[in-house]
Formats: sequence, C-alpha cells, structure tokens
Amino acid sequence: MTGSFEKLLDEVGPRLERAFLARYGSELVPDLMAEVVAWAWEHRVEVEDLANPAGYLYRVGQSKARRLTRWRRSSVVLPPEEPARGDSPQFEPALDQALKELNQEQRTAVVLVHCFGWTQPEAAALLGVELHTVRNCVHRGMAALKASLGVEES
Repeated sequence: MTGSFEKLLDEVGPRLERAFLARYGSELVPDLMAEVVAWAWEHRVEVEDLANPAGYLYRVGQSKARRLTRWRRSSVVLPPEEPARGDSPQFEPALDQALKELNQEQRTAVVLVHCFGWTQPEAAALLGVELHTVRNCVHRGMAALKASLGVEES
C-alpha cells in the first residue's frame, strides 16, 4: 500500500466501520469493509483527491450493501451485556428491539450520535445528507425509542 492511501484508511476506516455498524448491523461490517477497501484501492488516485473521502466511501458501501443484503437480513446488534461491575453501563434489554423498529435512517443517526458520540455535523458529512436531515432523524428516532420503551419526557 502507498503511504498516503494507508493514512487515508487509518483516518476514515474506523468512522466507516461505525457507520456501517449503525446502518447494517455487526454481521455485515467485515464483508462490507473488505468490499469498500478493495474498491478504494482500485480507485485510490481519485479517492485520495476527494474533499470528503469518508462520505464517498460510505456511499460506495451502501451500493455494495444492497448486493450483500439481497439474500440475508442483518440487524443492529448492541455489544453483549456484561455482568454488573460497579459503574459499568447497563443496556435496557428492550433497546435492541426498539432500535430494530426504527427506520434505517433514524437508527443510523441515533446510533452514530448517541452511541458513538459523533456530532450531528460529523454524521451528516459522512452520510452525505444535510444537517437538518440528521437532526430530524435523531429527534424522531429518539421520540420513537422513548415511546417504545415507555420513557416519559421530563
């Protein structure tokens, strides 16, 4: 690999993995990342010159995902719940099912912003959508999650 291409992958790779995890679930991420890296290598000259290579490669991944998901269904899988140890975070048992009930855009935005700690502008840039689209998806997704989990607004 060339140094600049390797550096590019080091920068955008983890972001792409998290975005694909949020959108397609953990089962599909390894295959999807392999497809995207192979495509990026073949088109490395063009990819290195892009203003937003992560966003472009995310859209390449979306195209590859259609082929990969044609015959199998994937879902968001949260990290396995660990036994309680002091201050370790605990997941609501119904959260996984509630996330599955959101549409793909809402689930992706909510997971990127609230689970992975991305800012809304970062999520918008990667997803290739306007900031207000991410804001709406997060707002509506969180409202649906709260309703599904029976959490009252305060």
